[in-house]
Amino acid sequence: MNKTLKGIIGGTVLLAALGGVLVFLKQTDPDSGAESSSTLDNAVETPLWHAHADDINRIKVEKPDGTSYVANRKKEKVVTTDADGNSVEEEVANYYLEGLEDLPMNVTLIRTLATRAPDLASIDTVLEHATADDMKRFGLDQPVKVTFSVDKNDDIVFLIGGKIPIDSQRYLCMEGSDTVYTVNGTAMDPFLEDEEYYLGTELKAEQAEDDKTIIKTVRIERKDLDYDLFFEYDPYYSENSNGGSMALHVMKEPVYSLLNGDKSSEATHGMYGLTASEVKLPHPTEADLKKYGFDDPYVTVTTKTDAGDKWLFYLGDSYETEDGDKCHYGMLDGINCIYGFRDDAIIYDNVIAEDVISRNVLDTFVWDIGSLTYKADGTKLEFSGVGSDKSDYVLTYKGAKQDDDMRERYRVLYTYLLQTKAEEIVYEDVELPDQPMAEVSLKRQDGQHGYELKYYDAGDMKAYIMVNGEVRFRCRKSYVETLISNIKIFDDTDKEFTMTW
Repeated sequence: MNKTLKGIIGGTVLLAALGGVLVFLKQTDPDSGAESSSTLDNAVETPLWHAHADDINRIKVEKPDGTSYVANRKKEKVVTTDADGNSVEEEVANYYLEGLEDLPMNVTLIRTLATRAPDLASIDTVLEHATADDMKRFGLDQPVKVTFSVDKNDDIVFLIGGKIPIDSQRYLCMEGSDTVYTVNGTAMDPFLEDEEYYLGTELKAEQAEDDKTIIKTVRIERKDLDYDLFFEYDPYYSENSNGGSMALHVMKEPVYSLLNGDKSSEATHGMYGLTASEVKLPHPTEADLKKYGFDDPYVTVTTKTDAGDKWLFYLGDSYETEDGDKCHYGMLDGINCIYGFRDDAIIYDNVIAEDVISRNVLDTFVWDIGSLTYKADGTKLEFSGVGSDKSDYVLTYKGAKQDDDMRERYRVLYTYLLQTKAEEIVYEDVELPDQPMAEVSLKRQDGQHGYELKYYDAGDMKAYIMVNGEVRFRCRKSYVETLISNIKIFDDTDKEFTMTW
């Protein structure tokens, strides 16, 4: 016997065996008393209804718990691209939830209410002349009721019952009929979802590439912090970018600081693309808002743009999902719905100042400096410079223009100065010693963003960094001691600078 024939016979035997199992399941589900007019071997497909999806103008879904929702058709013009790359306008039928038109919706999902089963045939007829007890066994005593309103035709009304363990089928009957059928369960799935499932979770779209809107300020107020986080756009950094990860915004509160662009972007631009993890409650009442913590929000985020927009975002109480995800209830002003936001998907619930600052205190490119003065331990170095880059920069020191070697020595010393790090933010008022350990004064050639730095002994092997008259940070005292040493040996060209501490 050849292999092909053996395979056919073997497969036939296997299917016969499986068929016996499936017939047994069919005849004994939902319980052993259920009768069936047929088996899988002689199943009869019956057309139940037929309509074109775009002709369905209204879908009503009524749940056994008494809730219901309606999706209404709206014909809209959309622009698409044909195979030749030309723009083509066409009309499409979209569906919107009745009474929730003011909320974001997932139009693609809602369309499945019309497109998943515009016409349907049964897989089999389970029972004709079903009694009330029969209907209860098939889950049709408390069904999901669906009504299709169809252009120029009578309504199509059907009842969805329980699920059976054969290819995820479901029991179904037409309203007013006592015949029970099995149908493809996938076709019924959209009608089993709650209304909230069809609402959108994207509250604000991502910023388009051609959108030039500037986020001017962002204020984050949080109940567990003693300070606000306040960020402000600084056009200087748009005009004078030296590369790296510097942001176009600076932190103004709790202290002034440069920002790390990568780490701070979610805090400054997090409203763009703001997306919830789930919909919790559309159109909440005042009592609902209090229940979920919005009478005294845990977080309030205020964002202002150069277009005059003001966006307010709130986080209320925390909660935990069945899967163990830690979340907060959230609302965006102007959208009357409570959403759920996973804590690990947003930054506002736990961000602190140390998370977003750049740690760099200085940001000026060496060849942009117009004047630079160092003072430490009785030594004073005064430099002035003019030029646009290394090739044409003219450095003056002690009243004389310097050669390439001295210009390079000047650059290396400044490279060390750039390593001044904001290792800790100073929030409290501090008492400073009478004299600083070292001082640096820097002015750019264009007069923008000058710096007056002073370093003070803070005890415990640390030093305070005063920036433009404000004590903002702490760093290691060893850094300042090495800076002093480098300042003192500048004129001794035989000695190399120490670049670590």
